[in-house]
Amino acid sequence: MATGVLRAIIERWPAASVDLIVRAGHEALPLPRRGRVIPFDPGTISAGAFGARLRQARYDRFYVLPPSFSAAWMAWRSGVPERVGHRGHFRARLLRRPLAPRAPARSVHLTREYLDLVDPALEIDCYPPRIDLPSGWPAEQLSRICRALPDRFVAIAPGAVYGPAKSWPAERYRELARELRDRAGTPVVLLGTREEHALAEEVRGDEGGILNWCGTTDLPGLVAVLSRAALLVSNDSGAMHVMAALGRPQVAIFGSTSPVWTAPINAKAVVVTRGQECAPCFARTCRYGHYDCVRKIPASEVLAAALARL
Repeated sequence: MATGVLRAIIERWPAASVDLIVRAGHEALPLPRRGRVIPFDPGTISAGAFGARLRQARYDRFYVLPPSFSAAWMAWRSGVPERVGHRGHFRARLLRRPLAPRAPARSVHLTREYLDLVDPALEIDCYPPRIDLPSGWPAEQLSRICRALPDRFVAIAPGAVYGPAKSWPAERYRELARELRDRAGTPVVLLGTREEHALAEEVRGDEGGILNWCGTTDLPGLVAVLSRAALLVSNDSGAMHVMAALGRPQVAIFGSTSPVWTAPINAKAVVVTRGQECAPCFARTCRYGHYDCVRKIPASEVLAAALARL
């Protein structure tokens, strides 16, 4: 989601080094940069202590993209003189340039919020989220994780780390996987984290032609697999944003979250949502217990969207 603003920064200051602080595990991705990639693991070091380590680099400007207090605290502790980010979450005193958001929270696309930190006049169409994979990079990653892909396949990512309010029911995914396998005539590969392996087994059942690869790919491996997929069907999740950044065909299912804020910016994407009165609530679990925002989306609707993308 940040790749658009990274390209804008690189273009605007062609002589500047542009280093990236990324969550540990993301450092192997081919992200736009003109400098180092610095992994940050919050499980081993606090944001403040990590920021203090950056002082010796003597940066001129620190763009704070995450809207959290800890991200602004990291920037303040770094001693960088110009710290640019949005107000909110008690961050104003930690930023040298605390900017007011152009609209209420989550009412404009997150990519728009990022670009505003550089220049409100920048257009999303000119700086969409995109990952440009170097030649040979996907094959290298697939070889590393020892995965041989079918010539043509459909990918499904049935999980969502955020919580069940984002997740279309497993039984609907099972029906969808069977129908896509039979109607498209292609294998279906289920993707996700190790923790989502059991969910994928529930989706797969005892069906042939449906492969459970959850937990077998790291993040670069996931990117490599998706770069070869004919289609991805997923919840509003990390896999959805990867496929959008690759510009590949996809169907994105939204429940408790908002397409206005985080829809895939991808001409080959279609969003399926129910638009319940209580949505978007951005809750991890349904406060009413019925999860209607996702459970009322029939498999037939998602199947039609998927076949149209194929």
